[in-house]
Amino acid sequence: MIERYLQSVAILGAMVVALTAPARAAVIVNAANVGYNFSIDYAGQVGGAATPQISALGNYTFTGLSNGGLTYNFDYALTNDSTTTARLSGFGFNTNPNAGSAVVTGAFNNSYISSNYPEGFGTVDVCFTDSGGSCAGGGNGGFYNPDVGTGSFALTFAQVMNAVTFDSFVTRFQSISGVSGGTSGIGIGSVVQGSTPITAPEPATWLMMMGGFGLMGWAIRREKAMRRIPARF
Repeated sequence: MIERYLQSVAILGAMVVALTAPARAAVIVNAANVGYNFSIDYAGQVGGAATPQISALGNYTFTGLSNGGLTYNFDYALTNDSTTTARLSGFGFNTNPNAGSAVVTGAFNNSYISSNYPEGFGTVDVCFTDSGGSCAGGGNGGFYNPDVGTGSFALTFAQVMNAVTFDSFVTRFQSISGVSGGTSGIGIGSVVQGSTPITAPEPATWLMMMGGFGLMGWAIRREKAMRRIPARF
């Protein structure tokens, strides 16, 4: 009985760990909330390993709709705050729903829809670069630390949306020196301001939760029942 009880507690503990594991947070931008601002902190990764010497901070402001409500417009300011030489050459993110097209001005001048990012990050829905190359790299554009790149971008959707969700924020770093693992990498973004995190458990996690609570309840009921049984001498 005690063993079963301990097993149920262990399962519940495992579920808590799963629920509190790091997740890529999302930001929801409401069409009516013009002026909404959010910030993203980008943590460096080179050769598959965390690399704190490269990093960036992105600040984004929703400036309103255009094109009959189909286009969401933003200002951006990306600070390359790496502590070693590194060139920030692009940034990207996912949108829900997917954007049909994107344009960018300012520090970045190339837009791509559904393009691959390196370091195992995978495909992003939208990415921007500077002076040629792809989202995966190439070209010699961008800016070195401690410079700031500013500008604006516009995302056009197939239909008028009341809100758009952004997640999987990422930046591209090249011309890196002074770190092991290579001379290029990425910055994986996490929301630090103005966020609306989406951290709901996956269906499998919900099943684990319900199973764990069921086992724990069974163990407690079993223990109470055993206590009511008269002792035999």
